[in-house]
Amino acid sequence: MEEQQVINDLEQSQQTLLKWMGELRITTNEEQRNAEDILISARRALKEAQERRMELTRPLDDSKKRIIELFKPYIDRLEQGINTVNKALVSYHEKKRIEVEAARMAALAEEAARFREAQETGEVIELPAIPPAEPVPTTSRAHFGSVSYREDYDIQIVNPNMVPRDLCEPSMVKIRARVKSGITQIPGVSITRKHITTTRTTGERAR
Repeated sequence: MEEQQVINDLEQSQQTLLKWMGELRITTNEEQRNAEDILISARRALKEAQERRMELTRPLDDSKKRIIELFKPYIDRLEQGINTVNKALVSYHEKKRIEVEAARMAALAEEAARFREAQETGEVIELPAIPPAEPVPTTSRAHFGSVSYREDYDIQIVNPNMVPRDLCEPSMVKIRARVKSGITQIPGVSITRKHITTTRTTGERAR
């Protein structure tokens, strides 16, 4: 390979320098000057090696940049589309959850009204046990796999000086751990509840 040949040539040209660096000893002024010469030579050799390396990697960097730019419009469209679909799914999932909770609260309110009416009239009634509302599934089976919905938080530090000292530098890891423990009011931190999705296809890990 061309790269290996370049390395071999560089090492061959600096064999004596590499040997001297491995056998360095400074006990006299003359040896100090010799070591200073070695340092100067080594730094010059290092600069040459870095320049030769850049000569070899620059075409690769240019190719990488060109490929990234080539893929960018398509990837941007996918990411924008995923964001749009994700927002729509999260919104619909939250709508269903709110509807279930509203139905549960309505049933409780209805039974409470009947109970108050019975107390006023003296009528003896038997209140049926209200079955727990069927929760909205957190995982939905699709044709190509499954989508899971879970609650998360959007966290932004708005005033670092107000963040409690035990969460500083402020540490986002520590802040997130505290939020997940149930504490969602932290001075100097904006915490917004949100829902996110993860997808899974057969044989794949969730993403």
